[in-house]
Amino acid sequence: MGILEALLLAIVQGVAEWLPISSSGHLVLFEHFLNIKEASLSFDIFLHLASLGVIFLFFKKEIIEIIKAPFNSQKQEKENWWWYVVISSIFTAIIGYFLYERIDSFRTVSSVTNWLLISSLLLLATKFSKGEKSLNWKHAVLLGIIQGFAVLPGLSRSGAVIALALILKIKKQQAFEYGFIVAIPAMFGSFLLTVKDFVFEPIYIFAFILTFIIGYLSLKVLNILMKRDYFYMFFVYTLLMSLIIKLT
Repeated sequence: MGILEALLLAIVQGVAEWLPISSSGHLVLFEHFLNIKEASLSFDIFLHLASLGVIFLFFKKEIIEIIKAPFNSQKQEKENWWWYVVISSIFTAIIGYFLYERIDSFRTVSSVTNWLLISSLLLLATKFSKGEKSLNWKHAVLLGIIQGFAVLPGLSRSGAVIALALILKIKKQQAFEYGFIVAIPAMFGSFLLTVKDFVFEPIYIFAFILTFIIGYLSLKVLNILMKRDYFYMFFVYTLLMSLIIKLT
């Protein structure tokens, strides 16, 4: 993989990992249409490590609050979130494990466009869902399940989890925060399982920095759009992307 290819994929990862447009789906499409060789496992590991760092930096206050909540005598909104993350992660791991064994069959342009269409429907549905419910264990189960299915390229992990949370009428800010915090165990577990095969190359440093910076800015943008109730608008992009590719 050349320098320009590595940096291009780093940009795609930084933008699409957090916006609800599917980073894995975009990587499949970029590799296909730009004739880029599939990224090495080591490169993928390094980019996801950068994305994991973005979550810790962006949500540091919320993560500390969740960790401290069980030891705080006063009732808090996030007092059970650590338990909900465990519940979600169990279901994510079960579904993700069985799908991951067949993941190569989904790494096709046709499959990606189909899952982009499904993402579009989920995103559009959030426009009609307003609610003030707080997260509970039943929500955690459903969100863990859909996060497991999001290993499929074209189905955005953040998009699917946040969209379903909004459809379940969970508070907007809770949906946003949980949608990313619940990704930590999944991303960290994936890193631990694959780090033994890691082989370092100098270009990874530049790709890591680029992914981290762009990823952080993407999260900032998404947070602003969520607060202004524009989250659903991403359906326009995923729908057009899917239809254009299907027609070409």
